Amino acid sequence: MIFKLLLVFFVYCGGFYKNGIMSQELTGEYVEFLEQFRPVIQENIVSAFNNEMARNHRRKDFIKTVHNLDAILLSLDNTKIEISNMKLPWLPDFKVINLSVNLCKLCLDIDFKLGDLTVHGNFETNNMALQKVLPVSSNGDISITFHDISVTGRVGMLIQGDSFLPENYDVEYAWGETELAVSYFVDKETKVQNKITSPTGEQIIAEAIWYQLKEILTKVLKDQLKAVVVEYSVQESLADEDEKLRASAKSNSTKANSLFDSLLCAAKDYLVAKDIRQIETPPFEVLYRGKLSSTETGIFNSGPGYIRDLSTLSRLSDLSLFEDERQLFVYGTLGLREFKHGYEQFETKFEDNELSGSVKAQVYVTEIFVKLSFDKNQGSCQKTKVEKIEARLLSDIEIDTSGLGSLSWLIPKAQSWVMGHLRSTSMGVLLKSIEEAFNYAIEEELKKTQKNDPEGETNRMFWRSIFSK
Repeated sequence: MIFKLLLVFFVYCGGFYKNGIMSQELTGEYVEFLEQFRPVIQENIVSAFNNEMARNHRRKDFIKTVHNLDAILLSLDNTKIEISNMKLPWLPDFKVINLSVNLCKLCLDIDFKLGDLTVHGNFETNNMALQKVLPVSSNGDISITFHDISVTGRVGMLIQGDSFLPENYDVEYAWGETELAVSYFVDKETKVQNKITSPTGEQIIAEAIWYQLKEILTKVLKDQLKAVVVEYSVQESLADEDEKLRASAKSNSTKANSLFDSLLCAAKDYLVAKDIRQIETPPFEVLYRGKLSSTETGIFNSGPGYIRDLSTLSRLSDLSLFEDERQLFVYGTLGLREFKHGYEQFETKFEDNELSGSVKAQVYVTEIFVKLSFDKNQGSCQKTKVEKIEARLLSDIEIDTSGLGSLSWLIPKAQSWVMGHLRSTSMGVLLKSIEEAFNYAIEEELKKTQKNDPEGETNRMFWRSIFSK
C-alpha cells in the first residue's frame, strides 16, 4: 500500500514540477520583498501579544483563574504517595524574550518566560509494609513551585483563508529548580511545615506533576498566540503580493503531509499486522480513606489497563515543514479518533465492603505531537528518524465506573486516579507503541529503496525528488 501511495504522490508531484510550482523556491527577489514586510508584521504581533499579557496582568487583581489537575500516584519501594485536589491558580503571563517571524519558512521562533508557577494540593502517604503492623498514614497540604519557567522553539504557521494560523508547536519547556513545601498537623494544635529545594530532574513529585502542567501551559499558549496572529490579513500584510507565498505554503504542506502520511499508513499497517491495536497499560494501587481525618483505610487495585484503538491514528491538520541545507523536519499533531481507555476489573476493600467492577473512559480530544527528521545528505530515507513524540492534550473525557455500589462516594476519586495515571504513566506506553510503529515504517521504507526492481527505483526517485533543491 505504501508503494502505491508513493507512486501516486510522485506522479502528483511531477505535475507540480511541470507547472513550476512544487520545485520552485521563493526567488531571491521575492525573499527580499518579504523581508521588507517582516519587521512591521513582527512588531505588530509582539505588540499585540504584549498588550494581551498586560491586560491579563491587570485582571489578576479581581479575576481568579484556577486550572484543576487530576491526582497523581507514586510508588517508592513500599511507600504509596497520592497527590490530589491539585490546582494551578494562574492567568497567562508569557513575557516575550524573542518572538520573530520567518515569512519564507512560515514559522515563528519563540522564547518566552513564564516566571514561577505554584501548584497546590493535598498529599497522603502510606507504607504498605507498615500498614500490616501499624495502620498509620500521613496527610496534609502540599505546594510545588517551579521556578524560572521558559518555553522556546518553533511554531509552524499555515495560511488559512486570509489569515496566518500558528498551528504546529515544536516547543520545549525548562525550569531552574523546584521547591516542595508541606504542612501537616501532628496533633490538633501542632502544625509542622517543611520544604525542600531540588534542581531540575531530581524532584520525582514535580516531574510527575509536570506532565499535566505542560498540557495546561501549551493549550493556553496556543489560544493566546492564535488569538493575536490570526487577526493579521495575509493579503494586506503583503500589499496584495501574497500569491507566491501561498503557492510556497501549499507546496510545503503537500510535501510534509505526503511524507508523513506515507509513513503513518505503514505504521498503522504494522499495528494491525502485529495485533497491537489494543495495548496493555500498567495497573495501579491506592490506599485511601473515607474522610481526610479518618483512620480507617481502604485499598483500590486496578488490575492491568488497556488503550484502544491505535489503528484510528490520524493526522489532525496540515503539517509544517522546516528545511535547511542539511535536514528537513516535518512536524504536527496526531489524534486517535477512537480513544478508549480503562480497566476491565478493579477490586477494592473498605471496612466491611469488598467490591469489584470496571472503569471505562472515552477520550474525545487527543493531540499527540510528532516530529520527523530527514537527513538530506543521504538523498534517501536512510537517516530518517522520530525526533520527538509527546502527548499534548487529553480532553472531553467521559468515564463510566461500575461496581462500587455502597462506595459510590469513591467514584470521583477513582476517575481522577485513572486519568492521572493515564497522563503520567499509561500515555508513555502508548507513545512508545506509536514510535515503534513509525520506526518500523521507516525501516521498511529503507528496504524498498535498496531493492533492484521498478518499485525500488520509484522509491529512490521519490526520495531524490523530496530532497532536491
